[in-house]
Amino acid sequence: MEYVIVAYRSRTHTVRFHEYLDRVGIPNEIVNTPKEAGVGCGLSVKVPFAKLNLVKRAVAFSNLNSFAGFFLVKHIAKKKTVRALFN
Repeated sequence: MEYVIVAYRSRTHTVRFHEYLDRVGIPNEIVNTPKEAGVGCGLSVKVPFAKLNLVKRAVAFSNLNSFAGFFLVKHIAKKKTVRALFN
């Protein structure tokens, strides 16, 4: 399983981005930011990897200035890896 975490440095911005994605119909949920990411406010927005291009445009359009980055999270067997994507 793999998915993308969208991290913000502000909880308010995280919630606003989540609400924005809901309004435009992009599946998402608010989750705890993986500690391996080492950024953010503790909460992030989880989105399907397949929706990454749409989410990148949504981040640019939302103009929330506390954006901290995109992180690819992969679960293989019982191991989790977190890797920063282009930020």
